[in-house]
Amino acid sequence: MELFPHAKVNLSLYITGRRPDGYHTIDTVFWPLPLFDYLKAEPSDRNRFSASEKALEGKDNLVIRAWELLHERYRIPPVSVRLEKGIPWQAGLGGGSGDAASMLQACNRIFRLGLTRKKLCEIGKELGADVPALIWDAPARGQGTGTDLEGFDASLYLPLLVIKPPRGFSTAAMYRAWDENGGRELSAEEREEKQQGLIRALSGDAPEAVIPFLHNDFETVLQGEDRAAFDQAQSFLAESGALGSLLCGSGSAVFGLYASEEARQTARETLREILPEGWGLHVPFRTEQRTRS
Repeated sequence: MELFPHAKVNLSLYITGRRPDGYHTIDTVFWPLPLFDYLKAEPSDRNRFSASEKALEGKDNLVIRAWELLHERYRIPPVSVRLEKGIPWQAGLGGGSGDAASMLQACNRIFRLGLTRKKLCEIGKELGADVPALIWDAPARGQGTGTDLEGFDASLYLPLLVIKPPRGFSTAAMYRAWDENGGRELSAEEREEKQQGLIRALSGDAPEAVIPFLHNDFETVLQGEDRAAFDQAQSFLAESGALGSLLCGSGSAVFGLYASEEARQTARETLREILPEGWGLHVPFRTEQRTRS
């Protein structure tokens, strides 16, 4: 079975607290991003896992952990898996979570487990906070640790480009920085007003209406070389004509939002000319968003 795991961006990300077990709670709007990996899975006499990047072949890869979780619960047989990366990693785009989501879905189909999307999301929570959103595969607001999902209608096309600095950011380090130097948390009422404003804008037809609601708490704790990389990324996107830009999840990638598809294509050419060696430019496919029942 061949699948194409996709990425995500967080159009808003508010850190709302920290649980006794150490996990942080958030309030975020997930937006599926049509950048893709390639995953091929098939039954085998023994487990085999290979990836286009050798550094990803360790036992902690979420693809392997997804199989282990289903094997533990449903005694599924071994599989042979090949993973080709197209989504940059250590970027905040959920690439590893998308791979895990696709692995769960592939095993569910191959071995006819009959698991519903809701059940797959429940299992996905054990692999990572972004996994349920990548299984959901539609715009959604995530609360709790990000795994309590509520879908919404979204007719707007967002002309996005993503650039990735050479350095990656550690999610754990970003949360530690928030714990030590986090900014002012909004009241529940203020946050709700902003989130509802964003959701309303996403049901319209004007990308510029989204700009006032773009927000990522992680931007407030960037320091040193991480801050310099982020500032440089924002400068490149502004020079290319972006209406606004935002850190992708916990970083290090940054997306730019443009007024139209034509503006996005012009920006693509500009960024190809001005991005230094080692920077990545990622162009999502054009797709219209929707809510899936």
